[in-house]
Amino acid sequence: MFEHLRTYGRFATGLRGFLRRRMTLQDAREIVRRRLQNRPERFLRIVERGIYGNPGSPYLALLREAGCEYGDLCSMVRREGLHETLISLREAGVYVTFEEFKGRDAIVRNGRRIRTGPRAFDNPYLVRHYVSESGGSTGRATRIPHDLDHILATMPYDVLSHHALGVAGVPTALWRAVLPSCLGVHGVLRSIVHGNPVERWFTPTGSGDTRPAPRFRAATAFVVWACRLQGAPVPRPEYVPLDGAAVVARWAAERAAAAGGSLVRTSVSSALRIATAALEDGVGLEGVTFMGAGEPPTPAKVSGIERTGATYSPNYAFTEAGLVGRGCARPVDRSDVHLLEDALALVQYRQRVPGWEREVDAFCFTSLLPSAPCILLNVEVDDYGIVESRSCGCLLGEAGFGVHLRQIRSYRKLTGEGVTLVGGDVERILEEVLPARLGGHPHHFQLQEREDAEGFTRLVLVVHPQVDLTDEREVVETVYQALARAGAMEDHARAVWSQAGSIRVERSEPRWSRRGKLHPLLVDRG
Repeated sequence: MFEHLRTYGRFATGLRGFLRRRMTLQDAREIVRRRLQNRPERFLRIVERGIYGNPGSPYLALLREAGCEYGDLCSMVRREGLHETLISLREAGVYVTFEEFKGRDAIVRNGRRIRTGPRAFDNPYLVRHYVSESGGSTGRATRIPHDLDHILATMPYDVLSHHALGVAGVPTALWRAVLPSCLGVHGVLRSIVHGNPVERWFTPTGSGDTRPAPRFRAATAFVVWACRLQGAPVPRPEYVPLDGAAVVARWAAERAAAAGGSLVRTSVSSALRIATAALEDGVGLEGVTFMGAGEPPTPAKVSGIERTGATYSPNYAFTEAGLVGRGCARPVDRSDVHLLEDALALVQYRQRVPGWEREVDAFCFTSLLPSAPCILLNVEVDDYGIVESRSCGCLLGEAGFGVHLRQIRSYRKLTGEGVTLVGGDVERILEEVLPARLGGHPHHFQLQEREDAEGFTRLVLVVHPQVDLTDEREVVETVYQALARAGAMEDHARAVWSQAGSIRVERSEPRWSRRGKLHPLLVDRG
């Protein structure tokens, strides 16, 4: 409780200066230009202070295990460049897998076990204005600190993106959850700085069994109250469940007609729900732009959105780093984003998908912004995709973001309705909870991620016919109950997925690999 009160105090103190800031298009261009020019120097400053100056950093142990002191690293960067240095470090064992980053697996290199704690990768120099949670891998919540300075540091991307897409200044709404998810709070705060405050904040969680824990409701209410006290026009969250998408559709259509355009920031699945509701009600969404992250914008999903006359622009982000990519205004395909190279360095490393024969070029990210929530040094995020350099001619490309990412997928994370869970706790449910409750063996249960004919992502719980079931609903309810007990973000996933009916039961034999292996999660997408 004392720590919560201290966090509230820091937020209120830092908010006054934050709300006074504004950023123009010229400001955004100049900030990005400067940061792109000195990427190697900024990397070395972060490493010097956050790793070599932090005796408890796991990266320090990895670097010293590889025989790399700070002077060696400086020489390597100046001689080989940042990209080649990161590849050399990866080959020398200086990297962290996503399971290690989340605390599920121990970090072991050359037989040496490197100790980590729940905050081992947190940026030690953050003010910690507020905290969100990221979950799924361990059975305990992963607390992610956030700094208002980091929102300011990433504001150039909003300004450039809004101008590139032609939505600067249009009426804006969110359909995003309240805390412990950080996306709603981030959205309302960011909109103030670039001069386009959010008009409506719709949230799919907030009533009945979708209500977050009291501490998160209190924290969200405090953010709204503190902003309003400073004169910022921050709306209160309005509960709109997933089956109430028509409410958001009508708002978007009405504001687009009145103002010449409107913007809704939400996940691609929620945008598809809005589009579906609009079609059912005979509402056109011409002039409406949807922008969001949280799950892959597949062709089926985006096509369903565009049938209404609306457009969709993808973002790529994850909680520990924040924004990674912004949608291209002249894309090759509907998943095309610009890598924000002044914020993160990216290298790829060949990885075998657990339990399967397939190999992918996994993304490894390294932090370049000193205000990032966590310090990343060759951290694998279990994502992969197409990486290419090209000149597209859009405003983000002209600003210097020449690297594009497309068709980004996860090979070990479940996504659906804008919610992401890492496999750890889900695997425990499949291998321990379900057999104990329903009978059978661990290899009788498998969770497969599929996209249905309408474009919605479904989680198909495959149950072997040998398992004696009297009611398939009992299987789904068992999964939801186990998620509710696992942690805050797991409970958030339960609340959203139960509303959407995301989990379906199928009586068939789970899919085995050609080498006779069974992985409890089947998230390979072709």
